[in-house]
Amino acid sequence: MKWKKEREEIVKYAKQIYKKGFVTANSGNISLRAGDELILITPGSKSYEKLKSSDIVEINFEGNIIDGHKKPSSEYKLHVEIYKSRKDVNAVIHTHSIFACTMAALNLSLPVILDEQKEFLGGEISVANYAPSGTDDLAIASVKALADKKAVFLSKHGAVTVGQNINEAFSISALLEKLCQIYLFIVLIQKQI
Repeated sequence: MKWKKEREEIVKYAKQIYKKGFVTANSGNISLRAGDELILITPGSKSYEKLKSSDIVEINFEGNIIDGHKKPSSEYKLHVEIYKSRKDVNAVIHTHSIFACTMAALNLSLPVILDEQKEFLGGEISVANYAPSGTDDLAIASVKALADKKAVFLSKHGAVTVGQNINEAFSISALLEKLCQIYLFIVLIQKQI
């Protein structure tokens, strides 16, 4: 099997985001850049609990399956557009974690609240304009809102994090969730003062 190590990495991190509660059931998706205009991506409608490396789908930037027996995630366009616009990105993780989803549902950007946010995420995290899941409009809006940052909220949907590798994208997902939780606590406490 081609890209064996990379497929195994995707499965490893898919199971981690599931265990951390960053996704539930069949939600979310993960991809890795696999050379020029090729990506490896999680399949649609497959529980991460039961995910195997043979389930990972290799597609080109047009969404055509190059290798794999499953249908790629319905969000593949989002991943492809990020890779096209950001040559520094080699991994993309889309999560539906509780606090990031809360920010996305409220259409709240995340201002810089801690030093590590500026250092690791690049500053304020924006919300992409709403567009239905899996559409070109969502992919384009997400890339625009992401800009040169490491994360973006998808309005009324979830969050996307990026990295030079899958470990960085995963670490950014965890940090983003922590910062969202802190920010929402700050807002609640300020209302009480």
